[in-house]
Amino acid sequence: MRKIAKIVQALSYWPFYLLFKFFLCLKVEGQENLRGLENKPIIFASNHASYLDAPLGAISLPLKFLPVRFLATEWLYKFINLPVVLFIWLHGSIKIRKCGGDLETALKEVVSILKKGERIWIFPEGKRIPKGEIGQGKRGVAYLHKETGAPIVPVAIVGKSRVVFGKPIYSLGEESLEQGADKVMLAIKELIAQQVR
Repeated sequence: MRKIAKIVQALSYWPFYLLFKFFLCLKVEGQENLRGLENKPIIFASNHASYLDAPLGAISLPLKFLPVRFLATEWLYKFINLPVVLFIWLHGSIKIRKCGGDLETALKEVVSILKKGERIWIFPEGKRIPKGEIGQGKRGVAYLHKETGAPIVPVAIVGKSRVVFGKPIYSLGEESLEQGADKVMLAIKELIAQQVR
């Protein structure tokens, strides 16, 4: 799946980039915070307000960071129409099933992918939240970090077309998974606050 995702993301990169750039005035900031991470597994963690967030995230990254695998809830596969499901599957999305809070089972594939050196993009809130609001982060983002040691890069998506990469988080300390998720969401909130001042 990684090879397919890499090809599809590479082919769609410039068409989507140009669409976002000229029609939505795409603006990307903070890419300098990605220096030194080119050949490492990364957990990109961002707020989630729109179905456009995944393609927006992909085109906001330098090409050398592709492919990036987006985590998608099982709900998305059930209720979105077939062309959209096919699109997100070809782009390398990973379907996450609800397992009654059993993170080891739910995120087993994601942990394996990170340990192989791939990059993933997670929306810690677990669902779309209305624009201008930030929801509570779920434990998964902290669990993935603790299981793999992959740095977490907080990402703020502001409006429809501004993406801001924050400084990598290399350690969540000895905090609980809930506290770790809160720390990630706080970093995202701070990035958003800097943009709206």
